[in-house]
Amino acid sequence: MFESKGAATYVGQVEMDPAGTLWAVLYDGATVITKEQVRSLRRGKRRVADLVLAAADSSLAGARRPMPAHLNRIVTQQTRSRHRHLPAPAI
Repeated sequence: MFESKGAATYVGQVEMDPAGTLWAVLYDGATVITKEQVRSLRRGKRRVADLVLAAADSSLAGARRPMPAHLNRIVTQQTRSRHRHLPAPAI
């Protein structure tokens, strides 16, 4: 993979403070972006993954040029079903 110039590098990790409290921390280089308290190491790892992915998605949102709506969706014309209009068989 390649890294474009000016791209943000996000690093997340679970940290424990001296009191024993676990924190999910998201860094951009040496800067702390987000620090959230978590209840367990397992939940901290999941929260860190969510934080990193959300930060990466939000940083790419402005970089991409949105495509016109008419090229993004498929429009199909609804046709009437022949089976709906047939009379029900008599018993």
